[in-house]
Amino acid sequence: MKSIYIKYIFVFTTLLILGCESMVDNLNDNPNQLTLDAIDPGLFLNGAEIANINIHLGSTVSGQRGALNRIGAYYSGQLIGFEQVDFEWYQYNVTNTTFNWDGYQSVITPMREMRRRTTDNPLYQGISKVLEAHLIGTYASLFGDIPYAEAVSDVEEPKFDDQLAVFEALQILLQEAIDDLENSSGSVIIEDFIFDGDRIKWLESAWTLKARYYMYTKQYDLAYVAAQNGISSNGNSMMFNPLDIPGENTTKNKFYIVLSGGPNTGTGNSYLVQLLDNSSSISRNNAKTDETARLGYYSIDPSSPNANLGIANELEPQPLITYQENLLILAEAGARSQSFTTGLGHLNQLRAFLNTGAFLNSNFSSEPFTYDAYVTSDFDAGGIENMDNINPDRALLREIIEERYVSGFTTLMPFDDARRLKKSDSDVAVPFPLNVPTATKNVERFLYPEDEIFSNQMSPEDPGLFAVTKVNQ
Repeated sequence: MKSIYIKYIFVFTTLLILGCESMVDNLNDNPNQLTLDAIDPGLFLNGAEIANINIHLGSTVSGQRGALNRIGAYYSGQLIGFEQVDFEWYQYNVTNTTFNWDGYQSVITPMREMRRRTTDNPLYQGISKVLEAHLIGTYASLFGDIPYAEAVSDVEEPKFDDQLAVFEALQILLQEAIDDLENSSGSVIIEDFIFDGDRIKWLESAWTLKARYYMYTKQYDLAYVAAQNGISSNGNSMMFNPLDIPGENTTKNKFYIVLSGGPNTGTGNSYLVQLLDNSSSISRNNAKTDETARLGYYSIDPSSPNANLGIANELEPQPLITYQENLLILAEAGARSQSFTTGLGHLNQLRAFLNTGAFLNSNFSSEPFTYDAYVTSDFDAGGIENMDNINPDRALLREIIEERYVSGFTTLMPFDDARRLKKSDSDVAVPFPLNVPTATKNVERFLYPEDEIFSNQMSPEDPGLFAVTKVNQ
């Protein structure tokens, strides 16, 4: 990681190449005199946001390393890898070369530099901290112990911090971001690809991210409190909105980009598809639920990118931190820390939203869908959500967690939940099968990147795919 921490100029040179002409206004024509301080720090934001999007949603076909959400979907029964490297990933055949931590360089480095130079602008301060927390929290969840306290510093070989300590530090960072954003009214920024400078949307995302990380650490009472301030409407969700630029493919939906390179990945007859399919023996359809439209919208056909009109359509927005996630945190954390009635109420809030069809695009909004409100008796023994007569409180949790599995498609939420719940709540966890007959365990973490192992003498021995990380023990 040495080059990641001490060579800021690589990041900023990349940002210059992106074509922001304003970045060189009023500078000497001699490129040898270009300095970091001559560049407006606000111009680093868009590049970091786009890098963060690529890391969370998957890079282009030429950048196969680090497709975190696809690999997570393979290991949680949602996607199937059909050809080439995706088939190998699906079969659990990954190595340390599969992964990278490019986000330290492309996200954290520019955000730290921007933050250093905008101390009088609380909006920049808050946004940079939310982006940092988003990336580092994802890395900590997926890999376990990671460099953080000494990362992006003068320390050439940063130590690996305890996973739980990282999440504690991120809660502090997010609270700082919230304080900044609450005091940022009137602040002006140059550009913001994600929210166009809307401080309320950034503020709500910070609260939902706090709630997400409290869910990771099973602090359900704190998750419930945080989520009450979280994303308050579908329109405030943090999404990647693809751009339709003639002759440019890299700005489009990330699944569309991958499929443009061949029939690598798709939903096939995955466990997710079976849950949504009314003809399946494990279908979640019932008298109050019709998943026909969502099944169509979620289906990803690997045969042709242009055949996909739903979630993998070339201009279909992709989720990062969403209203649906926030409602489901309220539902699960509310059911655990408050009461059955509280959890059911928030679940029905989500179902009311789903029943508007707002989560679908125009290609599927006319297809059948129903999400009627559940009542307490539906979770009683023999009710439509408790045919196997388990405790009603557990039956409600099971339904909420299954909804998280479904609503979280294309994000890391299903993979995170699978690991979080396997030991403590195996009776209500989604029981997706292993991908290959010879496998005996579910994947618990990703492998440390080879680049980090070779460049950082502080790197510990990699414990492997099946080693349980501290938050899930």
